[in-house]
Amino acid sequence: MSSTEFAASTAVPQPSRRVVIAACFGHGVEWFEFGVYGYLATVLGKLFFPSENPTTSILSSLAVFGVAFVARPFGAVLFGHLGDKFGRRAILATTILLMGGATAAIGLLPTYASIGIAAPILLITCRLIQGLSAGGETSGAATFLAECAPPKRRGLWTSSIQSVGILSFVTAALLVAGLSAWFGADTMADWGWRIPFLLSFPLSMAGLYLRFKVEETPAFQIALKKEHLKEKAPLKQLLANYKKPLLLLIAIVAVEAVSSYIAKTYLPTYLINTIGLSTTTALLSTSVTLVFAACLIPFYAILSDRIGRKPLLIWGTVALIIVAIPAFLLIGSGSIAGAIGGQILAIIPGTAISTAVVVTQAELFPTHVRYSGAALGYNSAYAMFGGTAPFVAAALIAATDSKLMPAFYLVVIGVIGLIVMTRLPETSKRNMDDAVRPLDPAAAAV
Repeated sequence: MSSTEFAASTAVPQPSRRVVIAACFGHGVEWFEFGVYGYLATVLGKLFFPSENPTTSILSSLAVFGVAFVARPFGAVLFGHLGDKFGRRAILATTILLMGGATAAIGLLPTYASIGIAAPILLITCRLIQGLSAGGETSGAATFLAECAPPKRRGLWTSSIQSVGILSFVTAALLVAGLSAWFGADTMADWGWRIPFLLSFPLSMAGLYLRFKVEETPAFQIALKKEHLKEKAPLKQLLANYKKPLLLLIAIVAVEAVSSYIAKTYLPTYLINTIGLSTTTALLSTSVTLVFAACLIPFYAILSDRIGRKPLLIWGTVALIIVAIPAFLLIGSGSIAGAIGGQILAIIPGTAISTAVVVTQAELFPTHVRYSGAALGYNSAYAMFGGTAPFVAAALIAATDSKLMPAFYLVVIGVIGLIVMTRLPETSKRNMDDAVRPLDPAAAAV
């Protein structure tokens, strides 16, 4: 068969830009639901983990926040395997359905005052289901968009989920802030906290509809047409032949995970309980910062499409190491201006790292193990470093009585990640449709 005949036999319809809308809306819904818990951590701590010591209640609530991240690698293995075997679209529909159901269930849970120890157990169960879903979401959406995007716009298309994900956290923060201001602390603790969780179900249904309206990615359709290229045991193949790119991914995502979840989830709690700002002020400060980050992402994405992912990762990490301590000094000043200024100072390099990571995870692996590799590497790092970041930061402050401990933690993680990044290959020029020919694992391994 000639190359022309082969290309014709494997031709598939090219996706339109509506795939970006479907992927982004669904991703946004998932992270709105995930973010709501973080922004209500203070309220949930009192309702599900009552204690005479407020710090104990908050730490317990943040620990349950981290529980979902423990489940993420299991979700990565499950959904990555299914996504490489049966396609990206169906699995992304499944993840949004699971997340929506678990989040709505949290909004219906009785509290500790009503059913005792069963309340936190049920909350943990719902968080585990959320974690399973999240384990297949970000990497699945990134894989889906990277395989659909024009080669010279891959960073821009794929990073769109980052912008929407951040804006979803902003929406969650503004909703919680608005409800807190409208209802007051007593009503919010009584029943107002349930509203954001219950909103998740209709949003999830809308996201599910949009995801079923798009086609499967071209790369996976080609793999289906050439059955011998379709991987029957993706995880086994991944661990046998792609351990190095998997370990590299875990290391670079660790930096992104810590900086991201300290900025998105922990800082409101830090501003409220450590610095002493009001709930509304803290959430508004974080929201302004995250909107700024969302606006930065397209700029960084276009830059990564031009100069590559590796330079953006390295210079973003160097800058994060330099600004971490000054940023927390500003955040800890006690003023709203200092809080916003410090958060923006930290978010500028952090956003560069996040933008590069989201597309690099898909580019590091060939089609037949791409979903599995991206999901397992990304979510393993988030389980070890992302989900634990709010708890570790709060625990370090409690142990040392130093408000700068989160900054020192960022510096240490950044230095370790920077060393690993020097060994990362440049991935921006890789062909995402590598399933059109048999792949030599030795050649593909980084």
